[in-house]
Amino acid sequence: MKSKFLCSCAILVLSVSSPALAEVEPWYAYWGIGITDNSYPKDIEESFNAIESLPGINRTDGAIDMLGFYWPLQNDQTILGFVISGSYDRLDDGKTFLQLNQYLYSLSTMHFFGEAPGHGFLLRGDIGVSKTLVQTSFSGDTRSDSGSGFLVGTGYGLPISEGSRLILGINYSNKKIEGDTYSSTTFSIAGLW
Repeated sequence: MKSKFLCSCAILVLSVSSPALAEVEPWYAYWGIGITDNSYPKDIEESFNAIESLPGINRTDGAIDMLGFYWPLQNDQTILGFVISGSYDRLDDGKTFLQLNQYLYSLSTMHFFGEAPGHGFLLRGDIGVSKTLVQTSFSGDTRSDSGSGFLVGTGYGLPISEGSRLILGINYSNKKIEGDTYSSTTFSIAGLW
């Protein structure tokens, strides 16, 4: 009885630690969410920190990669495409809110050190157009002019089925908008399928 239990546990561990090898696809969709640490120009940073210190104010932030589409290059380990990366920082007292969003619309590449896209360690690099959007419940939305930006990241890809991969990543983005610098460091979980 004990040997059957140990054998079953060993099979379970091997099946979890050796996921199915995902095939190379003709194209991939990519979406992710995460937690982020945002950095702003000094005056904005000081304003957000001052508002956060007031009683009854909640501050939340997060990140998203959306509408990502990639195509494999000839070596089958590198994919090239485009993605929209964004982060938000929200101050809220239950009645009114102030939210600052950062966006990077970019050409993106990921290189995987495993056998195929979505396998093993990866490096990511994006370059593109950046914008900010300030949303409030009391004075509407304010959009910035376009700027430029980049993102660099690393992570690990886990094939979880024949057509799906889970990507765990750490990304740093830097955006130059209207003479100011906005940046964010993001820890994310994403799907590549």
